[in-house]
Amino acid sequence: MKTIRVKITLGIVVCSLITAAMVGILSITNSMSITEHDSETNMMSRSEAIANDMDSVILKVEQSVNILAEVVNSKLDKDKFFTDKSYADFFTAEILDLVFKFSEQTEGAITSYIRYNPEYSNPTSGCFLTRDNLTDPFTAVTPTDFSMYSADDLEHVGWYYIPVNNKAPIWMDPYLNSNINVYMISYVVPLYSSDGTSIGIAGMDIAFTQLTDPVDSISIFDSGYGMLVKGDGTVLHHGTLEAGTALSDADPSLAGIDTYLNDDSEDKSVFEYSYDKTKKMLVSTTIANGMKLVLTAPKSEIFADTYKLIIIVLGSIAAACVISIMISIFIGNGLAKPISKLTDIIERTARLDLNTTGSSEKLMKQKDEIGRMAAGVHGMRNTFRNMVDSFKEVQNTLNISIENLDNIMMNNNRIADDNNGATEDLAAGMQEATANTEQIVQNVEQVKMQTQDIYRLALSSEEESKKIQERADIMEIRSNESTEKTHEMYEIMKEKSDAAIERSKAVSRIHELTDDIKNISSQTSLLALNANIEAARAGEAGRGFAVVADEIGSLASETMSTVDNISAIVEEVNTAVESMNECIVDLMRYLEDTVLGDYGMFRDSGADYRNDAEYFMEAMSKVCEGAEFLEKNIEEIVSSVGEINEMAENSADSVSDIAGRSGQMREANDEGYNKLTEARDAVNELVKIIDRFNWNGGI
Repeated sequence: MKTIRVKITLGIVVCSLITAAMVGILSITNSMSITEHDSETNMMSRSEAIANDMDSVILKVEQSVNILAEVVNSKLDKDKFFTDKSYADFFTAEILDLVFKFSEQTEGAITSYIRYNPEYSNPTSGCFLTRDNLTDPFTAVTPTDFSMYSADDLEHVGWYYIPVNNKAPIWMDPYLNSNINVYMISYVVPLYSSDGTSIGIAGMDIAFTQLTDPVDSISIFDSGYGMLVKGDGTVLHHGTLEAGTALSDADPSLAGIDTYLNDDSEDKSVFEYSYDKTKKMLVSTTIANGMKLVLTAPKSEIFADTYKLIIIVLGSIAAACVISIMISIFIGNGLAKPISKLTDIIERTARLDLNTTGSSEKLMKQKDEIGRMAAGVHGMRNTFRNMVDSFKEVQNTLNISIENLDNIMMNNNRIADDNNGATEDLAAGMQEATANTEQIVQNVEQVKMQTQDIYRLALSSEEESKKIQERADIMEIRSNESTEKTHEMYEIMKEKSDAAIERSKAVSRIHELTDDIKNISSQTSLLALNANIEAARAGEAGRGFAVVADEIGSLASETMSTVDNISAIVEEVNTAVESMNECIVDLMRYLEDTVLGDYGMFRDSGADYRNDAEYFMEAMSKVCEGAEFLEKNIEEIVSSVGEINEMAENSADSVSDIAGRSGQMREANDEGYNKLTEARDAVNELVKIIDRFNWNGGI
């Protein structure tokens, strides 16, 4: 993995290289374009300047010949010329001096002549002025004898017949005049009468050297040179190629040169070609006689300055690259060093190592993005440190709360177990009390029936007085038996009522337990609230414990609601038990005070009946009254015992409901234990997270 120092260095170097390359390419391209344009302009200008010098010579020749032709046309008597062959000689003698003047005044002229149509003149008619060089005076010589050559002998008389056939002024191609052995170029103007009949020609020759010498003196760059060619690319004068050679034959790259040579547009550019494996460029200019002045030079020489500039630019780019590399290394080190330190701090933070470092203070003093980053990282590390301290406080608080909650839940379970056992015992006792009250109702019904029998016997006592002794005996026996049974029943009811009253005290214990459970639920709600607060302070890490705290709070609320229901049921049970106690006490008091007393009285009365029959009627009356009163009391006892039985059944159902709710409370406590275990696991996970932070405290 490349370091940021390398990346910064590479980035600066690459940018520098790209910039240098772009500048170099633009410079080279622009310089080549400018050089090419300047070279074209220079070559064009040079070609035009040389062409202008040539044109001055050519135009003077043309001017002289044209004037001479006009003089001949104006002074020649056409009628005499066409009728008298000797007239041509006469006319030549008249204008000979004028021909000498024009010839001498024409720069570069080497010959000057006027020749007539041999059909209307003598074969040697006309004048022919010549000189060996430009410094010698002209001398008149005998013109060429037309009778010696045929019209198609262009080598000797082509100078005459070609212009005549052209019917317009013409510059002849360079040729060797065998008559004077001079390679020359001629400008010839054909002369015609008004009817188009050929009169002859007026012409002037100049040595071809008048044009070739300037061309040969041309020096373009180091090895550039000039040449003269025709419009079709045929060589007229070349340093190495023979005259008459086609340029397109010299090299295939010169194909199409004729099109270029005949292009006289103003935006004409250079023509690129290869010759002897050397890339070259040429320009052409048309001179006044229709020839093409061509200047050519190797492309390497034309762009020599550009190549030097390219070398300079490349050297500058190389130097700039070296300098940029050095600068980039310096800048990269300057940027990478604090970034490396900051990266080390960030990596330590990533490893949860929050211990202080000395480099962060220096980094924060930098007035740039690195300083801002360092300040941000420093703030983040301080935040982490505060979070770790808060986590530790929350951990301690949670541990204490969990321990307290664990103790409370254990106490709740213990109380629930006791409550469950007590309610089960109470339910069993209430069921037994219900059975006893049913037995009492049955016994009371029997007493009621016996009392009714006594009442009937009392009513019929007068009629059955004779049998009273027997009945008295029977009554005594039955009274004794009833007394014994009543005593037995009294003792049993007393014992069971005392036990039931004693057991009813368990209801008070249930009330005490519900108060304890309410207190525990209040403490649990308070702990759940505190746990929620601490979980909110812990943020994301305490979210799981917040759920547990909510569950504990819900459990506490449900426990409180259940305890309220138990309290209400216990109140009802207490009320029923108190009523049952009162009824049982009244019943026992009545049995003891009344029934047993009556049974004793019955026993005494029977003895009295045996001892004193005379008091039988009075006793029976009292018995009737007592029987009526007893019947009423027995009815009240039956009603009270029925109510007690109903209340006992309701109390048994309530106690069973209490037992069921105690079981639900036990199940809720078990669920609370599970949630408490989850909370303890969450605290353990929180401890693991806190332990990952390497923080010893301090700032």
